[in-house]
Amino acid sequence: MAFSPEFGINRALEWNRLLDLAHSETRTVPGKTELLKLQSPEAWAPDIASARLMQQETQEVTPLLDRDALWGPLVDLIDPLASLDRLSRGGVLEVGEWVIMRGWLYAVDSWIQVPKDEIRGELFKKAISRLPDPYTILKILDPVLTPEGELSEKASPKLASLYSEIRSLKREISIVLDQLLKNFSQKGILQENFTDVRDGRYVLPIKISSQNEVEGTIYEASASRQTVFVEPKEVASLNNRLRQRQNDLIQEIFVILEGISIRIKPFISEITEAIEILAHWDSIQGKARLGRHYSGKPIQVTEERYFSLTQTAHPMLWWSLPPESIIRNEIEFGHPARSLLLTGPNTGGKTVLLKTLGLAGICARTGFPFPATDHPTVPFFDTFFADLGDPQSIEHHLSSFSGHVFRFKEILENLTERSLILIDELNSATDPEEGAAFGRAVLETIMSRDAMIVTTTHDPHLKALAVSDQRILNASMEFDESARTPTYRMVLGVPGRSRALETAERLGIPAAVIQLAKKYLSKEHLEFENLLARLESDTQATIQAKKEAISLREEAERLKQEWTVKTETSVQEMMERTQQKLRRILDQAQDEVRASVRKLDEIKNRREIDKTRSTLNETFSQSSTQLEAALTEEAPEIAKILAQKLNPLTKELPAREIQIEVGTNVRVPKWKSTGTILEINGNKIKVTLGKIQVTLSMDEIEILSSSQTSKQGKNQFKTSPSTFETPPQIDLRGDRFDEAMTALALYLDQAYRSGSHVEVTVVHGLGTGVLREGTHKLLKKLPYVKKFRDGGAGHGGAGATLIEFDRD
Repeated sequence: MAFSPEFGINRALEWNRLLDLAHSETRTVPGKTELLKLQSPEAWAPDIASARLMQQETQEVTPLLDRDALWGPLVDLIDPLASLDRLSRGGVLEVGEWVIMRGWLYAVDSWIQVPKDEIRGELFKKAISRLPDPYTILKILDPVLTPEGELSEKASPKLASLYSEIRSLKREISIVLDQLLKNFSQKGILQENFTDVRDGRYVLPIKISSQNEVEGTIYEASASRQTVFVEPKEVASLNNRLRQRQNDLIQEIFVILEGISIRIKPFISEITEAIEILAHWDSIQGKARLGRHYSGKPIQVTEERYFSLTQTAHPMLWWSLPPESIIRNEIEFGHPARSLLLTGPNTGGKTVLLKTLGLAGICARTGFPFPATDHPTVPFFDTFFADLGDPQSIEHHLSSFSGHVFRFKEILENLTERSLILIDELNSATDPEEGAAFGRAVLETIMSRDAMIVTTTHDPHLKALAVSDQRILNASMEFDESARTPTYRMVLGVPGRSRALETAERLGIPAAVIQLAKKYLSKEHLEFENLLARLESDTQATIQAKKEAISLREEAERLKQEWTVKTETSVQEMMERTQQKLRRILDQAQDEVRASVRKLDEIKNRREIDKTRSTLNETFSQSSTQLEAALTEEAPEIAKILAQKLNPLTKELPAREIQIEVGTNVRVPKWKSTGTILEINGNKIKVTLGKIQVTLSMDEIEILSSSQTSKQGKNQFKTSPSTFETPPQIDLRGDRFDEAMTALALYLDQAYRSGSHVEVTVVHGLGTGVLREGTHKLLKKLPYVKKFRDGGAGHGGAGATLIEFDRD
């Protein structure tokens, strides 16, 4: 992409400031590095498809910003790629480098454990699916590194022995030196009553005048020449042995690190890819997190030359003003217009609006969201050019006008039909008439090449040009006549007055100077300003009418809401009256029925029984009629619907009924297990899950087809009592916490009851440690668990737990 740094896009549009803020939101050093590459246009999306892809990535990440399992493990991860490169060339990595590598692997493990069904974005989901399982690599690293990031003493038997011997030697040396300190202190030959270490050897500080009274080796003298540091002969051999063991320790550490390097070297490519994936999405979440701060929305990047920004503003305003004080604007600008001509008062916000459009174009190509209440639409621009501020230079012998001319020349030489040109004051720093002619020529030349241009101007000739040229769209910054101040709101389609004299007066210029200046205004200028004033007045009237219409609509909506509330209240009162009337009818019917039942005790013959039965039927019939009449009177619509539902001719039958019987195979989703129906009692069903029988409701089971019956997931067990077998291991990785704990409890109960295992393994992974902690809490509560421990080397390390049952 053709681009000249001299145009100062980064500085002029404050793009560099926006990048710095996003940089602070990223978590990893590689993520920050990737983000800062966007300082160069060479890193921006090269085409519209790539730009849309970058916007989609940011959009997918935005709903996931509060997922600590994704972003928490990334905090402060530094770049390990240089270490990986050295490893690929046969180098041996240091302990600190492996600690950094382990941090990235822990982050990868946390990401792959996020349930895929909780992620909606296809791009992000695909990226996670490309991440390798770090379990094998962590099995190598975890046994040799402590949680604090040091080499574990248990990394090898020899290392443990050396550490133990070194500690023992230090204790022995300390005992001998303590005794010598007491003796020498009594003799007064010590300079200070403490031991020291010089060149790795334990020594005593002896007065230089008493050095001949101590048998030993002098290793060093103090700067003041008052003290010598002597290794007494009593500790010389111990110091020698200590130094030898320390050398042995260094050699053993190298052997261990060399072994780790050799074992992990085959995984370099997948580690590198995993780090690149995490760093890439870290930079994206930095953009999304920053966009959330300024209420940004994903940009719809379009081939059409059309801006549509609803309630937008420059993003940097969120760092200089309270959000409620930021003035937002509606910008609709595009075909057939090629040029947006911003006019209006000085200090009215024209330049900020110009920068806003330019920054929106850059954000569209870099994946940054942009402030709006709806998805903003922004064209794809392949090049950006800006002429903002005063370009004069004493060093290069350029006047203000010469500086503008050189920039216009570079723009005209490099622009394409997909360029966006931003010019602050198209006609300035020269003769007004000639400057206007030159500015118009530049404007028409740029438009003839189909590029888009946004420019500010105070030139009346250019303002009038938009009336006859449909390629130019006028826009002005609104001015509050009553307060005599700009409102910073843009009005499309209407040119605005420059109001130089009003601005000067508002900024404190004496009234006499303002009045004198008004006398020198030409008749043509006054006529044009009067025309613009009437146009502004008509526009203000239109805007006011629109506001009133909106106000009336809001008032109508309010009245509608009030009417709805009142209607709901009336309906509620009607329902209460209906309920009371129906309750009285039912109470009366119940009294009559109770009276008839009492008579049954006194009945002596068949005739009286028939008479009582007739009385009961008549009571029921009258009560039903009274209920229907009361309901029809108080709530006719409800009565009509009820009658339709009770009519057997209109009653809908279910399309099919699920056929279940004893022996049907079913699945219990909440326990991730399959079983067989043993007994059916209404809506309650007894199911056997292995050697456990549970009673469930119909909505807690799923009927399995014949093809499903033969399939088993990782946590499903054979449930036929005759063929039941419990696997020696259960894998909880990737499960939600609650589901994992339920499945684990069921598995352990089956494994213990089956009697086929003395010891079983639970694989829960490392990740955030939640599954491991939950597993250990559950095991402490189970009476049949004798003991449990981490898997150790070859059995999953801290990512697995071995469980021994109490079979005594």
